[in-house]
Amino acid sequence: MARPALALGLLLVWLTAVPAAADDRPRIGILGPSEEPRYSQVAAGLRQGLADLGHPVGTIELLEGRIRRGDSEGARTAVEGFTRQRVKALFVIGSALTQSARQVTADLPIVFITPGDPVAAGIVTSFARPGGHTTGMTFEYPELAGKRLEILKEMAPRIRRVLALFDPRDASPRQNMEAARAAAPRLGLVLVEREARSREELLRGLETLRDVDAVLGIPGGFPSGHHEEIIRRAHARRRPTMFYTRTAGAEDAVATYGASDVTTARQAARLVDKILKGAEAGDLPIERPTTLEFIINAKSAKALGVTIPPALLYRVDRVIE
Repeated sequence: MARPALALGLLLVWLTAVPAAADDRPRIGILGPSEEPRYSQVAAGLRQGLADLGHPVGTIELLEGRIRRGDSEGARTAVEGFTRQRVKALFVIGSALTQSARQVTADLPIVFITPGDPVAAGIVTSFARPGGHTTGMTFEYPELAGKRLEILKEMAPRIRRVLALFDPRDASPRQNMEAARAAAPRLGLVLVEREARSREELLRGLETLRDVDAVLGIPGGFPSGHHEEIIRRAHARRRPTMFYTRTAGAEDAVATYGASDVTTARQAARLVDKILKGAEAGDLPIERPTTLEFIINAKSAKALGVTIPPALLYRVDRVIE
């Protein structure tokens, strides 16, 4: 009985390690934090973008790598696996995983999306010529954290203390926090900062809701996968919320202002397409969003007793009833 079992084990290893010879579709690896629904939404955005460019579903094989935040060894293993699978390019969600991927491979083309400044984060050398077989798109201007505080203050003039949960391990939230810290004093606001690198820290930070008046969403890092819970707990205490992108996790926020990471992934497909056609990733300029969307959720505002000033409503791109 032992021999058949051994033979089966060897067969499974061989099937896993050797790509099917008959399948000559180009492969793209997707590497991102495992939180849902964000991972699936961003991956779907990339798929749609590729389809828009003449790569219908099934013509490109997309290999998924879902990594728990902070798991550097898991990221390394995933990139090494993608390399063995001979992917043509790697699509990476976030600056931290992009840095991890670059440490593993110096040759694999990388297209990233990040909510921060990739030059300041040390991912690329410049926006015009990123170099290092790396290019990508940002879906955030870090200075927008200050603008969101302004909108939050205009939306709820009586607020004084604003909670900001952020992951200090990630360059993008650090950049946003710098902008928020600079804006808070001139708005007469106190920024209540709480680090959130894990669920335990996130829950401790959310205990601060009893001592603040509102919540400011900070892009990037661990809290990005927990928007829904943050907003739900904030609204349970009748604290208005201001976030940066309208995805399924943040749809109940009172307001969002920024560019969608899902839309950015769809647009980043252009860079993947160029690489598939022979372009060098490091020669493709980094792109930034050209459209920012300001959305008010009127249902959430009404439930919290927040009356949106007419002057603010005049600037809104969309109102969710």
